[in-house]
Parts: sequence; structure tokens; C-alpha cells
Amino acid sequence: MNKIYSLANKLINAQINGKVISSSECNFLKSINEAYNLQDISEKLLKMERIGWKIGATSLKAQQYLNTKEPVTAPMFKNYCYQSLSTITIFTNQNTSVECEFGFKFKKHLPPQIKKYELNEIISAIDCLIPVIEIIGSRFEGGFENLGPIKLIADMVVHVGLIKGTEINKWQHINLAKQNVELYKNGSKIIAGYGSDVLGSPLNVLEWTINHLSKRGKHINPGDIISTGTCTGITSIFPGDKIVANFIGLDTIKLNISN
Repeated sequence: MNKIYSLANKLINAQINGKVISSSECNFLKSINEAYNLQDISEKLLKMERIGWKIGATSLKAQQYLNTKEPVTAPMFKNYCYQSLSTITIFTNQNTSVECEFGFKFKKHLPPQIKKYELNEIISAIDCLIPVIEIIGSRFEGGFENLGPIKLIADMVVHVGLIKGTEINKWQHINLAKQNVELYKNGSKIIAGYGSDVLGSPLNVLEWTINHLSKRGKHINPGDIISTGTCTGITSIFPGDKIVANFIGLDTIKLNISN
């Protein structure tokens, strides 16, 4: 138990102070369940207000890149949640990058239960759709390459921060699978993607996530946000960069990276 608390403290220090640690620090963790237990300990040690969950590895390409076979989850915290047009300072030694994602904010409580949640139950609990940019960065030496699921989960699924766009209350008519998203860096279009790039639809990710968290005994509370994974891959960012995510016809999110 001392080992797991020691690793949690080292990862928290790296997260807050811009450090990186050797991936060998994680070698004593032998299962995904142990990695999620470490996450829970890190959350208690951080003593920050949780505002929801991020989901990673939600496409075949991302799973291959991160060396995992299924999506993974991690808590997000109020201290690292921002609005569009924020200016953020990053740690350049952590392979810091951005992703464009669809977030969902909940209005109803979804407690853990034995029975599987059906998608219509989940949709009825949603308050609004929120286009978001997620900032990610690895606190392990070597960045994202060959992280594997255990180190990925232990490192809070490389979550750094969330930048929220406009809350969209009337979203049910939107075909999220066909929704186009474009990412620009310093005025140049870097990549475009669709909602279908995440398990066929962000709603598929949402259904998987709610049931995954339910099995882990986690509650979804009113106000919680779930961000459903990147539609635009992973794009590296550096001090001075200006990032724009254009969710075509829905919203445009802007993020400046401090020099």
C-alpha cells in the first residue's frame, strides 16, 4: 500500500509542478483494476472538486497509439476546467497536446446499479451538449508512446485540462456521428474529424462510460461533464500557439497557450 501512495504522490507532484517520472515506477501495478485504485487514491490526495470524467482511447487509432484495447476513464477537476478563449500555461516536457471532443453535462443523478443503463435512460439524464478542447500531457518519461493501459490509467489518462465551449440545450436533433470538427493551430488547418471517429458516435462512448463507471461504483451527479474522446487525434502544442476548434455550425472554441 505504501508503494501505491508513493506513486500517487509522485504523479500528483509531476502533474502540478511539471515533472516527469520513470515509467518503471509503475512496474509494481499488475492490473487495470490496481491502476484505477491508484486513480482513486490520487483523487483523495488531490482534494480537488471533481466535475466529471474524461474518456480516452475511443478510436482504433488512439488505442493502437496508446497500446490499449478498450476505452479508459479518469476524473476531471474544477481547478483545471476553463472557458473558451482562456490562456493556459503548459509544461513543454510532458508532450502536451490538444484534442477536440464532444462533452455532455448531466442534470440527473445516475447511481451505480447492477442492471445495465440503456442509452435512452442516459440521454434523458443529459442537460446539454458542450463542444470542448481537452489538453493532455504525459507525466511519464517518453510521452504517449507505448504507455499501455496501466500507466495510462495511473496517469489520469493523461488529462491536463478542459476548455468548454457554449452549452447547447437543444442538441437531440444533431447527428453527432456526422458532425464535422476542424482543428486550427496558428491560423492553419491541422486536421478534421467527425463524431463517428469515437466508437461510431459520441453517444456510443457515453453508453459505454456510464456502465463502466457504474460497475466501478461511481455516481454521475447533476452538473457532471463527460468528455467522450478525440475526433481530431492528438495535436502537439507549444508556448505561443493559438488553437481554434471549429465544431461546424455549432460552436468555435479558442485557446491561447501562454509564452
